[in-house]
Amino acid sequence: MKKVSGFLILIAIGSLIGCYKETTFDVKPNIEFKTLKKEIRIDQFAGSKKDSVILTIKFQDGDGDLGLNEKEKAAAEVKNDYNYIIRIFRKKKGVFTEFIPSVPYSGYFPRLKTDGKVGPIEGTIDYSIDFPQPFTPVKDSLKFQVTIKDRAGNISNTAESSVIVLNEF
Repeated sequence: MKKVSGFLILIAIGSLIGCYKETTFDVKPNIEFKTLKKEIRIDQFAGSKKDSVILTIKFQDGDGDLGLNEKEKAAAEVKNDYNYIIRIFRKKKGVFTEFIPSVPYSGYFPRLKTDGKVGPIEGTIDYSIDFPQPFTPVKDSLKFQVTIKDRAGNISNTAESSVIVLNEF
């Protein structure tokens, strides 16, 4: 009886292992918006209110080469070669038009896979942008378009947020 039980256990383990399928994604990153939220904070230097907008995207990447280490970031900063690219659209007279800020809101995110191994990766990235209320129009309606870039230069699809209203109070 022990031989039969052991044999059944081996068959069960073998069938479970045989059913495991390794996750694969395209080497070009794929993103989608997960959440867009706003928190009202006090600017520690000016003492005035600011809207802190947190963009959260879900991502998938087949080879896991997302993000930059400090040396890569320093080199990218020289060329303004962002790996988190944001376009902002402001609603004016019922129509959204692109708003080009004097200082870009695009930026950099750190390496997401630090073990050096090539392979699929998925998860979320939170990115925060501050909008000081004294410099933001009252009841300013914005939406965001985000793309990310991996270290190989592959650019993701574009994910668009819902509309958010700033400087409401």
